[in-house]
Amino acid sequence: MNKCIIFCLLLATVLFSCENKTVDYGLDTYYVELVTAQNGNEFLTDKGILLVATPDGNQKTYTLGDRVLLNYTLLSASSGDNYSVRINGSAKIPLGQLALTNDSVIRSSSKEPVLLESVWLGSHYLNMQFYINYKSQTHKIGLLADSTRLESDTLRLYFIHDTNNDPPGYPSHTCLSFDLKDVLGDPGKVRPISVQINTDNYGDKTYRLL
Repeated sequence: MNKCIIFCLLLATVLFSCENKTVDYGLDTYYVELVTAQNGNEFLTDKGILLVATPDGNQKTYTLGDRVLLNYTLLSASSGDNYSVRINGSAKIPLGQLALTNDSVIRSSSKEPVLLESVWLGSHYLNMQFYINYKSQTHKIGLLADSTRLESDTLRLYFIHDTNNDPPGYPSHTCLSFDLKDVLGDPGKVRPISVQINTDNYGDKTYRLL
């Protein structure tokens, strides 16, 4: 298969859930959220809120546009939709590639199952978290779209997974984001999205998202 239509990724274990959540232990409240790195110590949430982190010598640095799983505590709200936060922990999330191709390639592409935990939309990103059985070989992960059907009412996407003959190993958890900005159409327009994913737990299933 042409390497330009797949995203080759050695899946790394993520030590905490990728889904957005709020946890209150009584003494302090922290938030876990997928965000996009901006300039310096700023992060933009998928809801358009700008998080400005307090200076910290141990804080990781990220490149503009990086997807980041951010664990933070809210310190104060500033003007508009800007918030001052303290970062408790963070991890870079791989940004997968969406490839435009044709129906023949989509049908013949490997779609080996994953153990799906969740799939959801955040701004113009499609986010997924799942487990694969990993031992030593780089798995091939990607998202395909039929270039001849981009103008249809529903954006149809196909998740591909090739184990690359990786021998049986152990469950490895990962989180991925795919940037759909270039194929969603006009900004602000609500467009249905369907993504076909072959899963261990639900079979070959099509998920419909708005």
